[in-house]
Amino acid sequence: MDDAFVLTMPLWEIAVRASLVYLALVFLARVVPKRRVGSISPNDILSLIVIGGLGADAIAGGSTSTADILLMIGIIVAWGYVLDTLEYRFAFVRRLMRHRQTPLVRDGRLLRKNLQHELITEEELMTELRRHDASELSMVESACLEADGEISVIKRPEPAGRRDG
Repeated sequence: MDDAFVLTMPLWEIAVRASLVYLALVFLARVVPKRRVGSISPNDILSLIVIGGLGADAIAGGSTSTADILLMIGIIVAWGYVLDTLEYRFAFVRRLMRHRQTPLVRDGRLLRKNLQHELITEEELMTELRRHDASELSMVESACLEADGEISVIKRPEPAGRRDG
């Protein structure tokens, strides 16, 4: 039991392993299309579990010491805080680390290149538009895929003669 709280790896190796793997996983998360953030499918959950397990193995490097593992967790939490702070304080870091809004509909017209880039089918988009009470593209001034994976919709104003009242 005394060995459980003794470092079994050099401190520098723990710091390098934790830092490199965490930053690599942050990079991988950045290149995943936005729509995967907003709706998690069973395949996405499985991928997250596998990536998390592989990341943990890569960080731990076979270490079983409680002290090693606690130190690795501390380093990862610290990196998370550092990256959040850098994003908050510096716009260029925020641009690197966060997805931007992607227009999907402009003036009632589909932006097919953007749909393709974000891996969103027309059927998926139309489902979202109907959720926002827009049954036809002509009713939509704009629709955007937001950084959080949600689709925001701005409907065209209805002509004065067509409003219920």
